[in-house]
Amino acid sequence: MNKYIELAKKLKALADRGVGGEKHNADKMLNSLLKKHNLTTEDIEGEKIDHHFFNLKKEDDRLWLQIVKSVNNQILCYDPFPSKDVKRLHMEGNYMVDCTVSEYVEIDAKNAIYQRLYKDELNIFYHAFCTANNILVKPEKSIDVCELEADELKTLLRVRQMSRNINSEQYRKQLPESNN
Repeated sequence: MNKYIELAKKLKALADRGVGGEKHNADKMLNSLLKKHNLTTEDIEGEKIDHHFFNLKKEDDRLWLQIVKSVNNQILCYDPFPSKDVKRLHMEGNYMVDCTVSEYVEIDAKNAIYQRLYKDELNIFYHAFCTANNILVKPEKSIDVCELEADELKTLLRVRQMSRNINSEQYRKQLPESNN
């Protein structure tokens, strides 16, 4: 089947670039080949690369870029467009990539999952950092660990474990210099 797809690609290129009878004959042979082997132009062209937009906050763009490049490192990404241009040009988002529809769908799905997971992990890191540096504000009422839901207990244990591995500094109050 691959040899027919390769032949169809060559015929398509000749049909697109050819002139006069050459173009007509290549087009006729291409249609015959496609019909005979039950192929479509999508089978030989692959998916078309087009502009696709994403609405992102500035703090989400670093992770989003990693997601885009994990799908296909060759995807072109464009810097964010100013919000006035997005509105004026009726754009669908402030970040644009050139990719196929299937790549766009994969990026969009991965972005939804990993942005949520990243924010959850940042929240755990925040609590672990504050715990490690002894700056976490203690609740007014103590919490009974036995009353926690399973997922809350799991999060608390992760915070404690993570806080043990975080570099911490001890703040020391500075004494004012005396003018003697």
